[in-house]
Amino acid sequence: MRNAIVAGAFDLFCRKGYTTTTMTEIARSSGTTVANLYVYFDSKLLILYEIYEPWLMRELEKLKHAVKMARTPRTKLRRIFTGIWNDIPAADHSFANSLIEALASAPEKMGKPNSLLARVEAVISALIRETLPEERQTIVRDDLLAHVVWMAFDGFVINHRIGDLRDMDAIAELMVKLLFGE
Repeated sequence: MRNAIVAGAFDLFCRKGYTTTTMTEIARSSGTTVANLYVYFDSKLLILYEIYEPWLMRELEKLKHAVKMARTPRTKLRRIFTGIWNDIPAADHSFANSLIEALASAPEKMGKPNSLLARVEAVISALIRETLPEERQTIVRDDLLAHVVWMAFDGFVINHRIGDLRDMDAIAELMVKLLFGE
């Protein structure tokens, strides 16, 4: 039943977004009742996190593989930024936007249910650190750069969803120049 709930919710979140998807629709799509949903999940947000975390980690694994296949440090860095700011926001009908909707509409001071942000920032830091020359790697210490990159991700996700697309290659090249100190 848990898998059916997750599958039904993923489809609905991809097609309709988080805010307009109701628990009734999730129950109907998974062949259960709303009351039964609460046996497995305390809230719609927790259903989303159940889906979002593995989805995002798979997307980051795809990105790691693509970065590994790039030949030069510059192309690796460009690939990191286009992946984070273009490819992931576009994946699965802008599914990433669902988490932004969910967090924007969550009750004030409600904490995040897990450490996804820290895990993502660690992945991003490692990718950038492995790509930069040794003398530039101090830029990546303490995951602060990764935090800025990931906070920008939210804006790119929203803009992708509403069709406000920028020249991602030019933005990625700007970041490469900044990180290489040019």
